Amino acid sequence: MATFDSLLAEKQLIPVVLKLRPGQFPERKIYAFPECVDWMKSEVPRMATGRVASDFTPHEQLVLRIRQWIAGEPMAYGPMFHDMDPREDNVWELKTADLRIFGWMYRPRQFIAVKGGYADDYKEPTKTKNYADDRREVVVARDTLPLDGEKFAVGAFDDLV
Repeated sequence: MATFDSLLAEKQLIPVVLKLRPGQFPERKIYAFPECVDWMKSEVPRMATGRVASDFTPHEQLVLRIRQWIAGEPMAYGPMFHDMDPREDNVWELKTADLRIFGWMYRPRQFIAVKGGYADDYKEPTKTKNYADDRREVVVARDTLPLDGEKFAVGAFDDLV
């Protein structure tokens, strides 16, 4: 087993860091599995805006949502961030109009992202993915992560976010 810091040192988890606006300070943290960071860096910038109207590209949406998370700005339960069913799995989804990021709350205000997806891939008639598979992938990733102690935080939205 390993400590959280050793997983960071070994790059099994990678801090997601963005420059904040003047006057903003980091109030929350987001970490990601290397595959999720690769998705953010290589796939998201090539994505086109999907069916839901947005003035921003998927890459711009990603940067805005992550910056909002890190800066501690308000997050609306449901349209921006929510726990997935079944809730006892403690899997969370960070959302934009075009993106879905699946992971879990390691500690209050600390989200670990396992994988991302393009929102239109979860919708008919072009559906190629389903939420249950992504939720299971998060649970498996969390369960196999060699982390000492409690692997996830449990609590109400306002206590965790």
